[in-house]
Amino acid sequence: MVSKELLDILACPSCKGDLSYDAERDTLTCRAKHCPYCGMPVDEKGVCTDAECGKTTSAPVGLEYRVEEDIPIMLIDEAKKLPL
Repeated sequence: MVSKELLDILACPSCKGDLSYDAERDTLTCRAKHCPYCGMPVDEKGVCTDAECGKTTSAPVGLEYRVEEDIPIMLIDEAKKLPL
């Protein structure tokens, strides 16, 4: 279980957005719009804000980060992509 103090300061490493904690599944989820290809944020037109990716998507995703032994694994590459 992630401590309340840590949850208060954690943010999505991709978009700096708020995270919601699911204690039962031991995951942290960001519901902001992210690129399904690289995980970086997308703009209002669905274009990835990462210059190296730059792909356009009509189906952005949220990101779910796992927690292992009370330590959040906040790596964008390892985040599970969730449909919004």
